[in-house]
Amino acid sequence: MAGEGKKPLYRELLLLAFLLSVISAASSLISEQSWRAGGVTLLWPTNGFLMGYLLCAPRRRWPAYLAIGFLVDLGVNLLLGESWASPYLALCNMVEVGLAVALMYRSISSPPDLTQRKQLTALILYGMVVAPAVASGLAALTSLLFAHHSSPYLRHQFLLFRTWYLADALGAATVTPLYWSYRFRVGYNSRSWGERIGLFLLVIAATLLVFLQSRVPLLFLLLPVLLLLGVRLGLAASALGLLMVSVIGGLLTTWGHGPAMLIQNSTLAFRDLSLQIFIAIAMLLLYIAEVVTSESTRLQLSLKASESRFRLLAESSRDIIVMLGLHGERLYVSPAITEVLGWQPQEILAETFRDRVHPEDAQKLTQLLEDCAAGKPTRPLAYRSRTKGGEYHWLETNPRLYHDPLTGEPAGIVSILRDVAERKTAEEELARAFRMVQNLASIDGLTSIANRRLFDETLEREWRRAVRDGRQLSLVLLDVDHFKLYNDLYGHLSGDDCLRQIAESIRNVVTRAADLAARYGGEEFALILPNTDRNGALKICNEILAAVRKRSIVHNANPHAVVTVSAGCVTCIARDDSSYRIALEAADAALYRAKALGRNRVEVAHSADGSCGDPTSPQLPPSNAVSS
Repeated sequence: MAGEGKKPLYRELLLLAFLLSVISAASSLISEQSWRAGGVTLLWPTNGFLMGYLLCAPRRRWPAYLAIGFLVDLGVNLLLGESWASPYLALCNMVEVGLAVALMYRSISSPPDLTQRKQLTALILYGMVVAPAVASGLAALTSLLFAHHSSPYLRHQFLLFRTWYLADALGAATVTPLYWSYRFRVGYNSRSWGERIGLFLLVIAATLLVFLQSRVPLLFLLLPVLLLLGVRLGLAASALGLLMVSVIGGLLTTWGHGPAMLIQNSTLAFRDLSLQIFIAIAMLLLYIAEVVTSESTRLQLSLKASESRFRLLAESSRDIIVMLGLHGERLYVSPAITEVLGWQPQEILAETFRDRVHPEDAQKLTQLLEDCAAGKPTRPLAYRSRTKGGEYHWLETNPRLYHDPLTGEPAGIVSILRDVAERKTAEEELARAFRMVQNLASIDGLTSIANRRLFDETLEREWRRAVRDGRQLSLVLLDVDHFKLYNDLYGHLSGDDCLRQIAESIRNVVTRAADLAARYGGEEFALILPNTDRNGALKICNEILAAVRKRSIVHNANPHAVVTVSAGCVTCIARDDSSYRIALEAADAALYRAKALGRNRVEVAHSADGSCGDPTSPQLPPSNAVSS
């Protein structure tokens, strides 16, 4: 239990021999008068002192210390006249000490703390019950080894057992804690010297008051005084107080004073026994009260430390810690809310979580907290909470249900609110960038309208929708007339500008959100016109042709002297067994026919049954054509 001693072994042995001799001599002198009057040893401190000493020393030195104890005890017994039994009695004492320390070794800490329930239990069980009982039983065999087993001798051995046992048990109960207090410099709590001296004087005065008179049984008055001493100064003071009561009370009882004299026709030995029983009961009460008080104090300190740690974490964290009741009422809000949202904690404690949440997020947060209160698994939720300035700030929470430690029932919700405004801003920027990339992948870089990829994806999607809804779908293909000659005559840069102006003319005409205008390839453009009949599609085509002519883009290689476009149009009622490719082929055939008929015109694909036109099917007269 303890580390190596700093002194050489021989000096330790000499010091121990001296201390044991002094303690044994003092105890013998105090007990001498009681023995002469027919009394018993009220308290024998030597074994208790040696127990405490060994438990503070290295185990390898125990045999040497026990040998010194044996020699000192043998000398004391010889001086007391126990010549024939002295070695055996000394051996019994060493058996008691050795057994006690062997049993207590693993339970007693360094330094010892008898306010710990486990350590006090070890001292009482092994040092005050088991070891003294074994040693007393062995000592009681001294005369039985040499005498007949008659009744008087058996009674004598029982008295010897009782006397030995009680004296050694009380010695261990008082002297062992006192030695540990001295060895490890454990003071009497944090009290002034004036209070310490005053309390010990009070114990002495109360003991004298109780034992100097024999008319009134005032023994009970010592208990509150000893309890006060223990509460104010601690367990070591209780042990010293009990030792004072034992010495003073024992001497006065031997001299014929004290409450024990009220016991009629009693011997001194019986009166000593009654005093021993009182000291044992007082000792148990004092030590148990000290353990309970210390455990309560440690619990309070632990709770305060836990609360301090919680407050330190809560007040130092940049995350907002919120404790909610099961119905959403706020019970605690950490100071971080001031830094994040501008509110003081007390400003929002009386409110529920819904009072400052964005209306669009309130239902989601309500459902999350209800799921948490019901014990369902939850996932993090980002929501907007109103700041003191009136703006909304993004927070993220992942609440957890906590339970009452005593009943195990749900007691509330702990929610950690994390400031995710920067993250949300970054996410929005990323989303915008993603949309921009998507747009770049879907927009023609020259004309800034949809490219062929987006046209194909949209046409496939709209075709499926037209099949599902049974609605008409119109397609238009447009081509710039004589565009190769335009490039040859004016150059490719002018050609690019020409395409941009045509795309702008198309955008100005095709304005419905459902419609799509795209660059189909080279100088070709295409339109997707969902839910548009033949007349509507023809109208749009004519407006586009007019808008392009109105721009008056000079084109000397064109018979009209300006840039013009030709268009092929088809209107379909899509069916499950049809394909949008048929519609594209029909529109392309109509465009080819428009060019063959002189350009700058619209040709519409026709079919007899109203389905998509077939380029090989008979055509109606081009009454809808726009001619030059």
